[in-house]
Amino acid sequence: MDYCEKTLSGKVVYEGTIFNVEKLTVELPNGHIASRDIIRNPGAAVIIPIIDDCIVLVEQFRKAAEKTFIELPAGKLEYGEDPEACAERELKEETGYSAKKLEKVLSLYPAPAFADEILHIYLATDLEKGEATPDEDEFISSKAYKIEDALAMIDEGTINDGKTVAGILFASRLLNRSK
Repeated sequence: MDYCEKTLSGKVVYEGTIFNVEKLTVELPNGHIASRDIIRNPGAAVIIPIIDDCIVLVEQFRKAAEKTFIELPAGKLEYGEDPEACAERELKEETGYSAKKLEKVLSLYPAPAFADEILHIYLATDLEKGEATPDEDEFISSKAYKIEDALAMIDEGTINDGKTVAGILFASRLLNRSK
């Protein structure tokens, strides 16, 4: 069966600084007409910074959830920006580290039911420490955690950000393979 929905029309109903919202009229595979509200976002680069058996995570407050999260460093892409360049920039800004080796390991859609955002996830190794330079409106700190401790934090529910859970699990699997 062809599951595709044919877009008949679309209209931007909201333009924001981080995302836009578009209302679409679509034809379903059975010929019926439906509407879809889609969040349009240029995506982001996410970094898994590894130092020996540790992973560098950042802590910051997220207004939408009204709580502080422990996450992988990440940043929104500018439209047309190369994800690897974004990953290099965000790693330096948020943690102070620069990576001699940056390898794309994964892409994922965090909310495909209503958003076109794609996360480009990079493994960063051979790190050199420098000074973090967060954006003026960013209040953030970084810390290296043992992979085992990060996994335990997932089990306990302390780490519950989707991109971070996926990245830590990926890093754990990768590090276990190399032993």
